[in-house]
Amino acid sequence: MRGPPPFPSRLTLPPRHGLEILLLLWLGLTVFSSALVLVDVIYNVMAVGAVGLFTLLGLRLDRANVPLILFLALFNIAGLIALQPYLDFDDSRDFMLGTCFVAVTAVFFALVLNENAIRRLEAIKWGFIAGALVAASVGLASYVGVPGLEGRFIMFESRVSGTFRDPNVFGSFLVLPALFVANDILRGRGSLPVRVGIFSVIALGIFLSFSRGSWIALVVGLSMLVMLNAFTTRDGATRARLALFVMFGFVFLVLGLTMILSVDPIYEVFRDRFTLTKDYDSGPDGRFGSQLRSIPKLLEMPFGYGPNRFWIFYTENPHNTFLMAFSSYGWMGGIIFFAFIVTTLTIAIRTALMRTPFQPYAIVLVAGFVPHLIQMFQIDMDRWRHLFMMYGMMWGLAAISTRWLAEYRAYAHACYRAQINLSASAQPAE
Repeated sequence: MRGPPPFPSRLTLPPRHGLEILLLLWLGLTVFSSALVLVDVIYNVMAVGAVGLFTLLGLRLDRANVPLILFLALFNIAGLIALQPYLDFDDSRDFMLGTCFVAVTAVFFALVLNENAIRRLEAIKWGFIAGALVAASVGLASYVGVPGLEGRFIMFESRVSGTFRDPNVFGSFLVLPALFVANDILRGRGSLPVRVGIFSVIALGIFLSFSRGSWIALVVGLSMLVMLNAFTTRDGATRARLALFVMFGFVFLVLGLTMILSVDPIYEVFRDRFTLTKDYDSGPDGRFGSQLRSIPKLLEMPFGYGPNRFWIFYTENPHNTFLMAFSSYGWMGGIIFFAFIVTTLTIAIRTALMRTPFQPYAIVLVAGFVPHLIQMFQIDMDRWRHLFMMYGMMWGLAAISTRWLAEYRAYAHACYRAQINLSASAQPAE
């Protein structure tokens, strides 16, 4: 799975200000703090500090970043228009403030890759992994009854939520870090026992969140990760290693599940959760019933119900991100959001197929984004912080991958011309 040979590109070289180590540390800690949802202010402060620090030291804007900025700006403008009748409602104002904030972070995570991309991607990756490891470890310690933590990070009596307020968000957050670690294992990077240990802790956290969406997300994500790696490699030996890892992984999964489900309390919760629909999903007043009842009324309301006001009419939020976009941001916002998601998926897949030094990260992000896309039909994730980080990274990777290939072709052509000129000058004159 070796990529093209390196060449002097500004995209992979550190800036000249000499403070890149500080920036990398701050970037990694910012991503890490996104796992500490129980104390929101930590991530907010770190993210604002990161935007300010990187901007002060030279945050580069590439014209390829402009479409992302336009999409998010128009989406927020639609929300602000829908907000106007409800400016006196704190919930609606705070909702739009949060949307604007995560949109800024998405743009930041795109722009931050315009320099020293490999090291910054590594900082982001390990920030995610460290955050997931801490969140999962705290949740597992609480689950098994470690003194001082017993039951403190458990919700609904038996579902691990870690450092999150919702086990569903907790489980979904862990999926991307799990895929980062799994990709390292598949590519033979780092210590195998260490990577397997980290993956096991994170995967166990996902399982004990008892989030059906997160279970599906991990399975779909791992499947896509293997398929994309197999499709993009040109090495038969590497494909054989992938097949071997898949077989061992399947055996490991079966044995692990057998051991875990042998514990009666875990088995009882698993049996209860292992269904496609629950009582609160079905019926005219259930989750899906409320979604269907809301659509005819939304077709008569160009500005929707207003930001975060769906629950006022139907007792709870729609549990469908696309429906949430139309209900909170109006027709304009819903259409823009749908177009944004389709465009993001398209450029992310295209980037994952480009043979660049950034391809491994692009593959992981596609494998992580597709399961989130599936979950959008059964949960509201229009303002999830880690998802907006992923948006920014996917758009940022698309921009730098295109630039890198253009620079590489120009560099290769220049080397070829120089070699021809050198050969011509070395020939003896007649």
